[in-house]
Amino acid sequence: MYQPQDQERDNYMYNTANTTNGNIGGLAAAVAGWPEDRYPQPQQSQLPQPPPPQQQQQQQQQPFKESHPEWGVIKENNFHPLTMKHQRDLEKLHTNETLLDDFYFWQANLGGYCMANMNTSFVVSSEGQFPLQRRIVEGAPLPGRRKKN
Repeated sequence: MYQPQDQERDNYMYNTANTTNGNIGGLAAAVAGWPEDRYPQPQQSQLPQPPPPQQQQQQQQQPFKESHPEWGVIKENNFHPLTMKHQRDLEKLHTNETLLDDFYFWQANLGGYCMANMNTSFVVSSEGQFPLQRRIVEGAPLPGRRKKN
């Protein structure tokens, strides 16, 4: 016959008060009659934690950054952009996959008339030979000149 005092004694399998921290390992150790430290449980810091929901949303929703190509020469280890008209012309040729060996233009900071070779990516001017470079830079492209009315 089942006595009430036996019921308290038999509930140790389901009663988490008899186990340390209420973990399953402690319950199994209590049931088996072994000390709990014989089978140590992983610490909370050892378990991988998912990132907070705010970080997950920020990772998924990267804002679109506007960018545009910019053409220029490397002179004295600095990037010197070409004038907007020449940049637009070079970009049109680049997007149409038309690479010219002799693209002539005027650039005052390079000493006057220049010739760009798009196949070798060099610009030749009266001041010397400079590498031609196309960069993708962040931000909106410059609007250029206004149309006269």
